[in-house]
Amino acid sequence: MQEQLNEKLSQLIDDELDSQQALSLLKSLQNDGLLKDKLRRYQIASQVMKSGEYSHVTSDFVDKIHEQIRQEPTYFLPRKKSAVNWQKAALAIAASVALAVVWVSSKVDKQMHNPFATVEIVAQSKEASAEEMHARFKDYLEAHDNAMYVNSVQAGQPYARVVGYRQE
Repeated sequence: MQEQLNEKLSQLIDDELDSQQALSLLKSLQNDGLLKDKLRRYQIASQVMKSGEYSHVTSDFVDKIHEQIRQEPTYFLPRKKSAVNWQKAALAIAASVALAVVWVSSKVDKQMHNPFATVEIVAQSKEASAEEMHARFKDYLEAHDNAMYVNSVQAGQPYARVVGYRQE
């Protein structure tokens, strides 16, 4: 009987027992102090065989830790304020939105006084720039031997080809 119990302890450590057998063995361990000591020795032997190291822990190790925690003083410290004051953040966002609305509305009001002012300025600048561009292009063609571009006398390919098609 004792040898069979020793074998079951060994199987429990090696995780070779099914859940029912392991549960019944653990229940019998709760009542028997000698069996607990034998299980502890088997666990130590298993640990040494697997890792080659041993860390000795007494049976009252956990109780000592609980006692030390109970003896620690309790401090009631005030809570820290949250890092972000959400009311101030919401007020800042509302102020930013209001400023943006005022700025946009002032731009719209200025444009509504004379809505075609920008169109007139653009039209005037395009007329002046078209005449200026025509004069500059004419000077460029005269400076670069106008005959080559118009007559295509040289053997080179023209820069652009004009393709014609019939419109009916």
